[in-house]
Amino acid sequence: SHSLHATRKGLASVWNVCSLLLISQGIPCLYLQICHSTPIACGSSFRAMSQLPLNAPAPGRAVPFQPGMSYGNPTRRRFPKSHVFEFKVGVGRDLSAMPTQVDPLERVVTTSPNKYKMGATLEGDGFLETDFGKQAKFVPSFVGLDGKVLRFFAQMTDNVPEARSDSFRDRQFTILYFLVDDSIQVIEQRKHNSGYMQGVFMKRHKVPRAGGASQYEEKDFVSLHDFVDTPSIMLYGRVFKLTGCNNFTAQFYDANGLPLAVQAVQVAGETSQDSEDRGGFKGKGGGAKGTGGRMNEDFDTAKLRPNQRAGYRREKFLKFNNKVLRFYGLWDDRKSMFGDKRHYVVNFYLADDALEVLERYGINEGRDPYPKLIRKSRVPKRFHGLNGIGVSQDDVSDKVYIRDMDLQVGETIEVYGRKIMLYGCDEFTRHFFRSAYGVEQPEDCPPPEELMEFPLQTEPPYTGFGTEEDSIASFYRLLPRPRAFDALKQEELDKIIFRWKAKFDLDLMEHAGPDDSKRRFVVSFYMSDSTVAIYEPPVSNSGFLGGKFLQRQRVRKHGTSKTESSYLAHQDLLFDLPGSIWINNYPFVLLESDRFTLRYKNKGNIASLLSIDSIHWKIRSGLSDLEGMQYAFEEMDPQKSGSIWLDGFVRVMQDFDLQLDEDEMLALVQHWDKRQDGTVQYQEFVEAIGALH
Repeated sequence: SHSLHATRKGLASVWNVCSLLLISQGIPCLYLQICHSTPIACGSSFRAMSQLPLNAPAPGRAVPFQPGMSYGNPTRRRFPKSHVFEFKVGVGRDLSAMPTQVDPLERVVTTSPNKYKMGATLEGDGFLETDFGKQAKFVPSFVGLDGKVLRFFAQMTDNVPEARSDSFRDRQFTILYFLVDDSIQVIEQRKHNSGYMQGVFMKRHKVPRAGGASQYEEKDFVSLHDFVDTPSIMLYGRVFKLTGCNNFTAQFYDANGLPLAVQAVQVAGETSQDSEDRGGFKGKGGGAKGTGGRMNEDFDTAKLRPNQRAGYRREKFLKFNNKVLRFYGLWDDRKSMFGDKRHYVVNFYLADDALEVLERYGINEGRDPYPKLIRKSRVPKRFHGLNGIGVSQDDVSDKVYIRDMDLQVGETIEVYGRKIMLYGCDEFTRHFFRSAYGVEQPEDCPPPEELMEFPLQTEPPYTGFGTEEDSIASFYRLLPRPRAFDALKQEELDKIIFRWKAKFDLDLMEHAGPDDSKRRFVVSFYMSDSTVAIYEPPVSNSGFLGGKFLQRQRVRKHGTSKTESSYLAHQDLLFDLPGSIWINNYPFVLLESDRFTLRYKNKGNIASLLSIDSIHWKIRSGLSDLEGMQYAFEEMDPQKSGSIWLDGFVRVMQDFDLQLDEDEMLALVQHWDKRQDGTVQYQEFVEAIGALH
């Protein structure tokens, strides 16, 4: 009977192993319970058994746990080594005290208080049932307290022995207590011309109490309980008198039943809503606005800021990725020197609450193509300057940043000191505010173009260095160019030189010498470059050397300074003679001019300037044989008409060598051609000359 019983157990074991293999493939079969030798159905029972933990003993086992007398779970794929401590998603877990599971979607550690959750009764087949769906979520302290900072305002009095009037000085501080690691940081508030190196007064670290402190004893370090119901706190022997705290700190202590000796005070330049948004906590029944705001019915110290829970950023990224609010802004800075009106595109990224400001350029605007004013980053609502020495961005936890609800058409936002007025947005932005907040964005209100009168930029005065043309070229161009030069025009103007005979004007001359009245000068004006030169002819035994009195140069008008661009031109010299003019601070009287100057001034009609009587007297004094002139005229007139042509008249004048120049001859011909037919009545001419005695 013993051998028969062993054979039955062996066959039953083989049959059970085959049955388990078939059941794992979803094929129903019979399972033999070895201890009772009765077959049972193995459908739901095996599925219930497969839900047990992998290291749990199989229920209903009736044979010794020996080689050849046992079977394993065929659905098992992992065979981890037995251990009681491990790390998952950065969290240490004691497996012997509390088994854990990790939700791969939320990345949150979940725990169960008991090793197994037993049912009220056992099933009929003797299998245990477990329920892991009702396990509570476990939030580690470094996740729940991340970003939670208690803020106290304190004052400390320092002795000033070197001061005569005031021997004490009050210094204002901000004490930041970080709940995540119980570290403390002290920042001195900025004060203009205080004489102190303001900024971080004490770096962030755990502060020991007075006396020795052990790193293994938490009670040896300053904690949040040291701020309870006390007007001051001592840090490294310095006594800081507490003067107040922010709203979040007051609510935190009140929710935990800890009294404070100071009251919540309003920080200068912020509102109560800003303080609540910064702390991430709003009182009972309230909720924070924004894309991540949630209702917080009951205050829990482990959940001060709901948006800091694990998985929030990933959840927000999946929900708002590639969704951007777009506004159109204007910054008008024309009231300042060299200011201008600038247009921007303001993009707000919902996935991470980052702000981006892009430049908008018009056609042919002439600006360098810098695409971004502000790169994608979180922008504070109010910019109070750069952080102090040693202060990082993470240390300043009380900054209030621009959020989506702060952006509205028609309102003005401040971006690092620039006040940008939002005058429009796109259609997606309107739809988002309408669906998410029930807010309708106003219509686009582009500012009208104002007619601004810009002052005319006049030419600056001449500095006196170099030539005036070179100086003024630097005003019109960054890289000066030489003055345009017309060679043909310059060649024609080089031939035009005006000359006058001049002397000193003794009536206007302040310090005139006794011999200055005898000095004579030749004043020359060159039309090519409007320069003036004065030459003094040498006179024997006059006491003056003679030669160049003024080198050829441009001469400023009398009474003008070096910075004024006013020089003598030919119009200033072509006046009726005699006349006075100042040249290089010397008064001159222009007595007479040469014939070329007279011809240029009178546009070639020089005959009107000469006296015909003086010409007649010149002919009479130079003519010795009047009858010979009469005979010469008659030979030119073979018809005896009494008139000859002009060329014959001029030939007779040249034959008698009367020393008449071209202008005098021209004036004589114009006078005696009375009928304007090119002939001269020579008999009347001879009688007029003969009548002179």
